[in-house]
Amino acid sequence: MRSQGFVGRSVLVLSLAVLMAGCQTLETKKHTQSFDQQFASGDYPLAADAALQAGEISAEGESDDLLWSLQAGAALTASGRYDFSNKVLDGAETLMKADDNENIAKRGFEKVTSVLLNGSFNGYTPTVYDGVMTNTYKALNNILLGDWQNARIELNRAADRQRRAEEHFKEKIKEQQAKLDEQEKERQQKAEQAAAKTPQNKGFSYDRSYSASEQAIYDKYPELAEWAVYPDFVNPYTDYLHGLYFFLASQDKSDYGKSRQSLRRVAGMVPDNKAVAVDLKVADNLRQGKWAKKRLSPAVWVVFENGQAPQLKETLIPLPLFLVSNKIDYTQIALPKLEAREQAYPHLDIFNGKKKLARTEQLASIDRVIQTEFKKEFPYKVTEAVASTLTKAFIQYKIQEEAGVLGSLAGIVYQAATTHADTRSWSALPKEVQVARVRKPNDNKLQLKAPGLAEAMEIELPDDRFSIVFVKASSPQSKPVFQVVGFDA
Repeated sequence: MRSQGFVGRSVLVLSLAVLMAGCQTLETKKHTQSFDQQFASGDYPLAADAALQAGEISAEGESDDLLWSLQAGAALTASGRYDFSNKVLDGAETLMKADDNENIAKRGFEKVTSVLLNGSFNGYTPTVYDGVMTNTYKALNNILLGDWQNARIELNRAADRQRRAEEHFKEKIKEQQAKLDEQEKERQQKAEQAAAKTPQNKGFSYDRSYSASEQAIYDKYPELAEWAVYPDFVNPYTDYLHGLYFFLASQDKSDYGKSRQSLRRVAGMVPDNKAVAVDLKVADNLRQGKWAKKRLSPAVWVVFENGQAPQLKETLIPLPLFLVSNKIDYTQIALPKLEAREQAYPHLDIFNGKKKLARTEQLASIDRVIQTEFKKEFPYKVTEAVASTLTKAFIQYKIQEEAGVLGSLAGIVYQAATTHADTRSWSALPKEVQVARVRKPNDNKLQLKAPGLAEAMEIELPDDRFSIVFVKASSPQSKPVFQVVGFDA
């Protein structure tokens, strides 16, 4: 009777868990696939509407869904709806602040949910680059609106986020290391207790299971050792916009110093980029008073957001059963894996009539920005994934021990249905950003061409001394869109 009652309760609980996991996964995939298809095709207005609907985002930009607010914000910028994008991204920032200030009880509940089900059931946790790019896109919106004051504010916030990121991760690494040390101590104690009570080839060995799991995971991620990451969470795109803005929209000499500082950092990361080298030289001479902005030759910058950032794909890693327990029929670990996506175009060629003026060069690899943070976070993701998998394996072990074949079957279904990686990410970010700097043509006209692009983009420049042309293309199948903004000397 005891066994039958246990089986009945277990099957009911596990069935509910399986049902919840399945419904949530299907709904999320449906919305994500629809948005990604529209965004990749270059239909940014439709992609924006899809994100607004999926996130139930109000006309004031308010929502309870952080990820869809980020997706919608990027799509609205690409659509030219800058004011609304700012509202939506303001809402996203409010949600990020709420995430930072979550109470201990909520974090504890989410930790339990992650272990017993998976992280997808919890609210989306923003990355550092999410916050930096949120302020970067708000700054970009304000630049395109001609709102110089708010552009300045957002660029300063983005720079401050990058500065605080290093401090945040130093503290996080310290906390996580203390936690890992404590867990290692507990595992050793459990191993010693288990060795004293039972033979090593029987029962459930958490210690052996943990070691086997870690090794199996890192064997599947050889790319971690190959990635060339950026230092200290610096995003060259954000820094470049910061440096370019404080040169073009300078209010006093101190702005030239800010410009030079940001451009120096970018030049150190892309030393072969000709546009960055020239910009740094100009900012330095302006700062020293050797040159005057009003006497500079008229110039145009082409900033190209190219392709889409990597997707997170689920990787299932089966564990050798004999290393876990000889009484467990099935167990595996689920983790996210970065999957790079292709460029829309290899570069843009800039013409004035038949004269070729320049070719865009890589300014920032957003792939690399994301890899930097992924690599830093990966040990903690491993810890969480192993804890979740081994907890489920232990549940399976106990059910089988109590209820035999039927209990084992229920445990297998539960673990298979709930062992999923959280693959949510801000997929609307570009793969890379390229830039070129050219002298402004006398007729105020440029043509942008690219390998594989059927028709050249015809650009009409404003009469201002300086102009920036922002271009975006998500995939080879998408038609590029562009926006132009002018700056007086």
